[in-house]
Amino acid sequence: MRIFTGSPYPHPDGSQAFFDRDSGLLSRGFQKLGIESQPIILGPPGPKDLSPLVRANWSQMEDTGWWRSLELDGLVFITWGNHPFRKMVEAAVRAGITVAQVTDTQGIHSPLADWSAHIRAEKAHYWYEPRWKQIARTIVKIPVTTTVRVGIRDLPDARAITAGDYFLAPTPLASERYRRLVRRLRGAGQASKVHFAPFPVNFIFRYDPAIPKQDEVVAVGRWESTQKRTPFLMEAISRTLFRRPTTRFRIFGQKSTELERWHEHLSPELRSQVILEGLLPNTKIAEAYQRAKVILVSAAYEGCHNASAEAVCSGATVVGCRSPFLGVIEWHASRNSGSLAAEENPSSLSEALLEELGRWDRGERDPAAISEAWTKDLHADKVAARILSLFKARAKSIPQEQ
Repeated sequence: MRIFTGSPYPHPDGSQAFFDRDSGLLSRGFQKLGIESQPIILGPPGPKDLSPLVRANWSQMEDTGWWRSLELDGLVFITWGNHPFRKMVEAAVRAGITVAQVTDTQGIHSPLADWSAHIRAEKAHYWYEPRWKQIARTIVKIPVTTTVRVGIRDLPDARAITAGDYFLAPTPLASERYRRLVRRLRGAGQASKVHFAPFPVNFIFRYDPAIPKQDEVVAVGRWESTQKRTPFLMEAISRTLFRRPTTRFRIFGQKSTELERWHEHLSPELRSQVILEGLLPNTKIAEAYQRAKVILVSAAYEGCHNASAEAVCSGATVVGCRSPFLGVIEWHASRNSGSLAAEENPSSLSEALLEELGRWDRGERDPAAISEAWTKDLHADKVAARILSLFKARAKSIPQEQ
């Protein structure tokens, strides 16, 4: 079989970094199963491009003849179900290719997918604003999102989502939301195209019994982004260290001015327990996950959270806030692999972290079992195998439809 992967977003760099995540990594997953696979990248060849990969332009991706020339059995296409890419998907389908579209989002953009979450979206996305502003935004938004936007965005997106043979959402909750959206706009038959398939995790993220777990907590993020709620992280760490000063915190990612200033003003004793690691290669982060007991997630919302997926595959547990916008964190904590804060504030997040570290202290966490439970679902070859089973089922059903 020939199953290629790809995305209609331009990617200038086809280096090893591309093959370490998303469509490049998933292609490696198929290759590990013995399936011929290459990623398709939009844009001209780059100087760091590795082989094998296919470069294409926009017009080629909308051309049935070009897709037919690839002689593919299947295509896994990261389109997010966005309607501007519908012509590409339809062209591949006309070429006789079984197409699975992929998203890494949680499916909350429409009230038809999850009404309760939709009306709380302003609180999550504008958490730093006064409550009255969040409420005002919601009052202004709802009349539009429940009427006009259904026709100009939701319906076109539902058509795009169902343009292929399958649509894959990254968590069980996300698949339920997308299925609900499609069912309401396109019917139950089209909704059956929506399935759950997680985003792939690199093979380097795994538990190593030769590396003992330390009393360490890691945090990974773009700390200049409001999405990551850096003030939550800083206050939660400070509160935790006040009660548990022996725990070490290692913070990975681009350092923000706010984060560095906070670190500078910590007492010498606490500062020695907080390390701002900055940007490091995946191999170093993998080693940190193998040593750490917990990954701390302060974000207000996430689609597919690669960092916590990598951590649980490495035998660490996850701590974050309970929220309809953090369904992926709740899922990653669901297999005796984490704790969730009851409320979205730094105090509650710190309490959840202290509770989780206590479970490690009492021997209630098994890193080998946690890693085994998640790598069998999240490693790239396991995700590829899940998708392959859908493609094979589709192939068996085609003669019965003719």
